[in-house]
Amino acid sequence: MSLVLTTPNPNRARDLERALEEVRASRPAAARVLVVTDDPNSDARAVATAIDVDPMLTAQVLRLANSAAFGMSERVSSTQVAVSLVGFSAIRSIAVLLASGLRNHKTPVPPSFWQHASVTASACAVMAGRFGVVRGDAFSLGLLHDIGSAILHTVDPATHAALIEEEDDTSLLCAQELAEFGMSHAEAAARVLAGWNFPSAFVAAVAAHHDAGVGETPLDRVLLAGDAVAHLVVLPESEWSAERIDRIEALGVPRESLPELARTTLQDAAEAASLLG
Repeated sequence: MSLVLTTPNPNRARDLERALEEVRASRPAAARVLVVTDDPNSDARAVATAIDVDPMLTAQVLRLANSAAFGMSERVSSTQVAVSLVGFSAIRSIAVLLASGLRNHKTPVPPSFWQHASVTASACAVMAGRFGVVRGDAFSLGLLHDIGSAILHTVDPATHAALIEEEDDTSLLCAQELAEFGMSHAEAAARVLAGWNFPSAFVAAVAAHHDAGVGETPLDRVLLAGDAVAHLVVLPESEWSAERIDRIEALGVPRESLPELARTTLQDAAEAASLLG
């Protein structure tokens, strides 16, 4: 797609603003978890108590704690232990997907949305230690970084799907979204997560995940690297572009480590995709 910047469609821009303002909890328990995890006085027991009233949320948290992404040698069967293991950030990410209606499939999402979310979450988690980021925070970043794409998609699914299909360059995609909707999916995601009171550094990393630089914080860097790896590893190794490999190496991931990183990421992503349904 050639990049042709136009004035955003006023109807789409208005509908997008309304969609951002109207993101409401479709599951009260998930909304309660978001409130509890936002309380600085909350501990794992309080969060587990909020989770346990919702069987779906409980099951997802336990499945996440027992997934390869967190590598426990013994099975976790206690919600409180699971919360302590995966951390508040990962718990919040699952709650957001439920509270926003995305995980319940009540909201249409772009093609390959869940696949990219699971692969990016897994890539970020696998590389978390390399960037000095807590594994649960890295997983959560990858899982939620494109939530704005789902929000834009609800406004005009046909137009947004066409943009995704025709534009492989994610930076140009953001520019096209800005031209059509008045906001890119990265900015929309940041708006949503800020509204759910995610930490400012987390929100900033999501907002900047298509920036050309190498990031300013460990959260920036792990998400930039995870997103780049996710776009790479879904292709056969023979089709990996030198430009994308150079990009990943510039972020501090040696190219010789990529084949093993790809295998581990894809293995973990299959499990994450199962978790997401």
